[in-house]
Amino acid sequence: MQSIEKVQQELRAALAADLGEALVLLRQRLGPSPRVNDIVLQSGRYHQADSDFRKGLVLIGERNTVFNQVCNALLEMVNQLTETDLAQPASDPELARKMGFQVTSGQFLTPLFAKLRIDWRKVSHVHLVNCDRIHENRLFRSTYRRRHNQHQGSQFFFINACPMQRPESFAERVILEILEKYDEEEQQAILVRRKPQSERLLIEELPFDPMGLSESKRLTAKYFQKRFGFQEHIEPVEDFLRACAKHAGAGKRFVTFIFRINAADWEPLLTEYLIWLMDTLRPIEATDDEPEFLFFFPVQVRNLHEAPPASLRIAIEEINKLHQAANPVVAEGQALPPVAYDMIMPLQPVLMEEVTTWFEELDEADAAKVAELLLLTLQRDKAALTRLQRYMDEGKIDMYDMEELQKDMYEYAMK
Repeated sequence: MQSIEKVQQELRAALAADLGEALVLLRQRLGPSPRVNDIVLQSGRYHQADSDFRKGLVLIGERNTVFNQVCNALLEMVNQLTETDLAQPASDPELARKMGFQVTSGQFLTPLFAKLRIDWRKVSHVHLVNCDRIHENRLFRSTYRRRHNQHQGSQFFFINACPMQRPESFAERVILEILEKYDEEEQQAILVRRKPQSERLLIEELPFDPMGLSESKRLTAKYFQKRFGFQEHIEPVEDFLRACAKHAGAGKRFVTFIFRINAADWEPLLTEYLIWLMDTLRPIEATDDEPEFLFFFPVQVRNLHEAPPASLRIAIEEINKLHQAANPVVAEGQALPPVAYDMIMPLQPVLMEEVTTWFEELDEADAAKVAELLLLTLQRDKAALTRLQRYMDEGKIDMYDMEELQKDMYEYAMK
């Protein structure tokens, strides 16, 4: 670990060069100590002044006055640092990588976690994924209920979003919440795929072969055969898949799938393949003796919530065309077409209100404490710092960053 003198020299140089980046470096170099509260205070002043200036609420002179005050306060704090204030190697990202330690950032937030009113026994692996997306969850449940009431045994959901909004996590959260509604014995009737030695669900690549539709059909059959242990030889492949699904669902309540799609890999053949897959499995009817098959397709489109590159819009345009063709306008209460599938609207950055609601469900209602956690989470590295401005200006946070905080909280709860 670096000596205190070298760390102080590094921090003084950073303060002289760029105040914003110096705050990030402080976040990385300090461990869990009372100094965290000082950083929270000064960081809040700095970013609020910067946000107010960009909004035209204060003049540049007023902003610079605050900047100078923050810089002087941090310089005084740096001069008073001791060895005990420094991060240990495992919580110092740069040093940890050099020394082969696992990088963790949660140690820095420990003093703030300790002040929360959360009953940490409530925190489970469900809290690792997707803070509450209230509107999107309502949309999913509403559509699911309507199709369930019509005994549609296979339901298909496309979740379009930038990877920073974690569309695969939305699918995982939906399935985990279904599991939570059942006791341990009843959960055996819900087929999911988990990561090895983990409670987290496995996000799989779509069994699609760009070399041709027949190759994709063969690859899909191989996936079903391997996953469900179905060895019968049945032709054509469509009949095999339906027979395999019937075999897999025997005695089950749900069978779930999460297949990730990258918009950069989209091509016309993929559209044809998806139509074939859904048409093959849609005749399955849900009854008291037959399960429901839930297919989730997280479609990753870089910057979808802002301005996606033109090359990536093709995937969304194709999905929209399919959706419009397969989903004629249906009045409330009327039957949904059995050939239809559903889209969860493009996921957006998470509103601060939804973050505070998530914390309230864990018994922490102090929005100021939540804001402190988000402020420091968005200063863990330079990449996160670029997203801090939007949080300060708009009160929104990418789900990617929210899940970083959730991971730190889960690790703290498991200690």
